[in-house]
Amino acid sequence: MNTNFFKGFLTGLLTPVAGFWIYCKLVLKTDADIAFKQLIADNLLTQVIAISVLTNILPLFVYNRRGENEKLKGVVVVSVLYAFVISVLYFIQ
Repeated sequence: MNTNFFKGFLTGLLTPVAGFWIYCKLVLKTDADIAFKQLIADNLLTQVIAISVLTNILPLFVYNRRGENEKLKGVVVVSVLYAFVISVLYFIQ
């Protein structure tokens, strides 16, 4: 694996975090830490994380369009890991 894979991996990790922050600011109109605690209390955390992971579609399209396959693989791996975490959190709640 080369550095391009890790750049894609890092992009895939950080894009949903930014998506969660944007969701908190635009939709919930609150800070991320307050929203996080409220979502846990309301058992909605897995749904919001799933919505946040959808923001990985943007780098997927960009990397696919540019032909940067190693970065694309990194984003896909992270998306699969996020899906696994979402599934585990769903069954724990």
